[in-house]
Amino acid sequence: MNILIEKDVEIPMRDGVILRADIYRPNDEEKHPALVLRSPYEKETLDRRWGQLSPIGFAKAGYCVVYQDVRGTGMSDGDVNFFINQGPDGYDTIEWAAVQPWCDGKVGTFGHSFYAYTQLTAAAERPPHLKCICPFMQGCKPKYSGGFLPNALHADWLLQQAERYLNRMNDPEKRAEAETQLKEHTKNMNEQFRYVPEIDMPAMQLYPWFPYMEEYRTKVAGFDDPKVPLVEGRPIDLTQVTTPALMYCGLYDTSSKNGPIENFVTLTKENPNENVRRGTRLVIGPWNHSCIFSNQQGELSFPGADGENIQIQSHIIRFLDYWLKGEKTGVEEEAPIRLYVMGKNQWREEQEWPLARTVYTDFYLGSKEGANTLHGDGTLSLTPPEGGASMDSFVYDPENPAPSRAPGGCAGPIQDFRTVEERQDVLVYSTPALEEGIEVVGLVQAELSISSSAPDTDFFCRLIDVHPNGKALNVTEGIVRARYNNTFTENLLRPGEIRQLTVDMGNTSIYFGKGHQIRLEVTSSCFPMFDRNHNTGNRPGTDRELAIATNRVHHSLEAVSKLVLPVIPEAK
Repeated sequence: MNILIEKDVEIPMRDGVILRADIYRPNDEEKHPALVLRSPYEKETLDRRWGQLSPIGFAKAGYCVVYQDVRGTGMSDGDVNFFINQGPDGYDTIEWAAVQPWCDGKVGTFGHSFYAYTQLTAAAERPPHLKCICPFMQGCKPKYSGGFLPNALHADWLLQQAERYLNRMNDPEKRAEAETQLKEHTKNMNEQFRYVPEIDMPAMQLYPWFPYMEEYRTKVAGFDDPKVPLVEGRPIDLTQVTTPALMYCGLYDTSSKNGPIENFVTLTKENPNENVRRGTRLVIGPWNHSCIFSNQQGELSFPGADGENIQIQSHIIRFLDYWLKGEKTGVEEEAPIRLYVMGKNQWREEQEWPLARTVYTDFYLGSKEGANTLHGDGTLSLTPPEGGASMDSFVYDPENPAPSRAPGGCAGPIQDFRTVEERQDVLVYSTPALEEGIEVVGLVQAELSISSSAPDTDFFCRLIDVHPNGKALNVTEGIVRARYNNTFTENLLRPGEIRQLTVDMGNTSIYFGKGHQIRLEVTSSCFPMFDRNHNTGNRPGTDRELAIATNRVHHSLEAVSKLVLPVIPEAK
């Protein structure tokens, strides 16, 4: 099919601001369904970003793809703010597309990450002509709840946008000055995250030249304020949307791993619309936050999970063809969930999430001499503690936080964390070598009984698959700030108090094979993935003090600590 490409087509918004889009459509006189794709990354970078999600492939399949620069980016007018107006602008763009002479009145959306965010915010506005969405690797819940901030991730993303912002500056002198300031203020970013207070780090002083950076300063200064998530347009309410969704989830997506799964649960269990509940689909695979869908993730590769092998674009088109063209493509007969089980390295179909046959199994933490480092005697056991006082302690110094990546580890999300487990401030609890394999699919949690010498501190947990060769490969992880315990309600720790905390470690799908060990790491930092707790009880973003804390994990009959795994029994 021949493709016609129209450049910089003007699309008016309700407030008069003009946004511009490139339109990829079949070069014929027929009317076709439209697909809206809204981007902050400049539509001119199409060939460098897309892979399996290229608009050209969708145009060749008989769709008119409206690839738009969002407000204040690329060729679109208006002031840049990544999290304001996305819902209304998406609504207006969808309704504009529906009445164009080349459109048959039916509109869908697709894309991953920020492109998915723009879909979800638009769907929540319920534009009448929107019939289905394909938001990959994105969630609707606040990313900053629980009182901690994924600072390195967010700062890195915003600074990437600075280069694009420079392209919009017409005044050569102002652009040269902004470029100089950007280079000067972004030196040694790894060290910048150690600034105390964090709001003083040089990159945060860029807002006079890059005004959208003010949004980041707001989050850093008060990210424990329940109003802050509203700045980024979250939470997004999917309970009343009228469009079924196709979503892809990456099990090693450090940005939005749980988002598509949470969206699926909302759409299939809380949304009353029968088409939405019946038509929504979810694919869960061993990917990172990328539209490449590579089956190589650091230390491991996963046979059969490569994007081309599973024909992602073909799958999306079959979903779109059913909802936008009314064609029987087979997608309507498929199970709601397609799931990859790592370790077994197999795809299979499932009906619901969490899986109905899940057996939530407690693995109790214990030790005799101490669980510090991988050389300690920390254990995970199916048997509860029998009694007596028992605990492990470590010293958490925010000047020397545990790293979020294994020093000297390979590129990619899956790494051997034995070097991190050599640290005295890392508690290590392991099962014996498994006599039979165990499949774990669903949300992993650690329920910890803790105490601390500080009024506030963090507890970070990482689930590890220990291979027979000794490699300790990460599976999933999570963190909790003690004074919030996954809420926005502050409750400082008291001296001598033992408190129960829940660490949500995210969803996974893995088979721990025979001869492997299941391991839990417990420490108080994962830096710079998450900001450091200063152990003072003050707001870390503006707190100028750092304090050392002695933190304890209790595992007695009276104060139990356990790892809760969603175990899937083997079919008999």
